[in-house]
Amino acid sequence: MATQTKQPDYYALLGVKKTATADEIRKAFRKLARKHHPDVNPGNKSAEEKFKQISEANDTLSDPKKRKIYDQLGFYSDNIDPATAEAYAQAGRNPGGEGFGAGGFGGGYPGGGYSTGGRGGQEVPFDFSNFDFGQAQQQGGKGGGGFRDIFSGIFGGGMPQEPVGPMPGTDVEYKVNVNFWDAIRGSKMTFNIQRPDARGVMRTDAIQVNLKAGTRDGQRIRLAGRGNHGDRGGSNGDMYLIINVGTNPVFHREGDDIHVTVPIMPWEAALGAKVEVPTIDGRAQLRIPQGTQSGQKLRMREKGVKSATKEGTTGDQIVKIKIVVPEVPNVEARELWQKLEKLQPEDPRAELFKKI
Repeated sequence: MATQTKQPDYYALLGVKKTATADEIRKAFRKLARKHHPDVNPGNKSAEEKFKQISEANDTLSDPKKRKIYDQLGFYSDNIDPATAEAYAQAGRNPGGEGFGAGGFGGGYPGGGYSTGGRGGQEVPFDFSNFDFGQAQQQGGKGGGGFRDIFSGIFGGGMPQEPVGPMPGTDVEYKVNVNFWDAIRGSKMTFNIQRPDARGVMRTDAIQVNLKAGTRDGQRIRLAGRGNHGDRGGSNGDMYLIINVGTNPVFHREGDDIHVTVPIMPWEAALGAKVEVPTIDGRAQLRIPQGTQSGQKLRMREKGVKSATKEGTTGDQIVKIKIVVPEVPNVEARELWQKLEKLQPEDPRAELFKKI
């Protein structure tokens, strides 16, 4: 006696409502895929099975035709078209029994029956209590009988077989680490990516990428056709690389601008000066205006990063000034500072007390 296989609730698997939009379904799948992907959980069979389930749910619900069939019947088969599914659902609502719909099979007959109007308006009961619906769905997906044969018998046959078309592969997404200088200057790089092959066994692929100069942190690079393989001659999905750029002890990058803190002496700040500062291209002269304050920012035009997205444009370098007070090494130096104190008797804290 065959046991009835409970069909998975694809909406529950993805954590979305039945009224969810295509965009909401796509976002939910991507969030779960990043969590349960085999690359993130190597050797975790539970995560691998979960990934397969959500992939199956996404494959069905992201396709309008498949989703309509699933909503009508509570399952999807390549051998059932939307019109037929709607006919099944409508027939299942006649007065003789509850029939079947998105919630699965049921009915007014013991064991989960189904009725359809017979000759003379009499209803003919069909008992599905001992039928394995899960097995029938799998067979239907492989083009071998299943629900199509059963329903064609119920409704008098005549349903043409649909050709099984190509199925495109799904997209994949990986985070990759890139050195600070490689991102700024550009580089030909090779990333080792682990992912399942067509049989589900994990393999390592060497992915070569020509990284453009000025690539930013968080940038998303698309590699067409490098995603998961399609089925039955379907095109491959795409691969997306999310760039994670490393840091530098001197330079801090924001977009295409470079930020750097440069120390100067008190007399350079007071009198003004020209000082040499580091840049991503080497060194450059920076003019310190007379009376520059600690924390003040000075801009060096087009000394930043060449943009990877806006051709012909370059960012700036922003220099933050830090005034460094030297130690007093001898008596002569102390006397000079004391003389300066007498020449500049202003209290720098006076404005602070006025604001209280």
